Amino acid sequence: MTGAMVGTAIVFFPAAPLFLFMHGKDITIPKGTEITAYINGNFPIDAAKFQPNPTTATPNTALTNSKLAVSSVPDSADIEVDDNFVGNTPSVVELVSGEHNVAVKKSGYKVWQRKIKLSGGEIKINAELEKN
Repeated sequence: MTGAMVGTAIVFFPAAPLFLFMHGKDITIPKGTEITAYINGNFPIDAAKFQPNPTTATPNTALTNSKLAVSSVPDSADIEVDDNFVGNTPSVVELVSGEHNVAVKKSGYKVWQRKIKLSGGEIKINAELEKN
């Protein structure tokens, strides 16, 4: 038994430092992906960061939601509403009724922008992106 252990150590010990050069795979996490994190201990939270966005909420009125279906040519472009990332095309985004600035962006293409006014229901838009 001792001989087997010594023989294994002689064979594998010189290769052991090579395992330090191994690493996992590189990945890309899409923008806007929700990630759950757990912490151990107390962590102060800034309550102001959890307030409704003033550009998407209308004060003193009953908030009605509208749906905005956004598609693009080509697909997989970033959708921004009022300068906030909300997803990738094609997507259906639920927004508070009112005026919004919508931008569709993709690397290598010109930014597609429109100002829209939502008043309930669903609006479909298709952004045809032009190459730079």
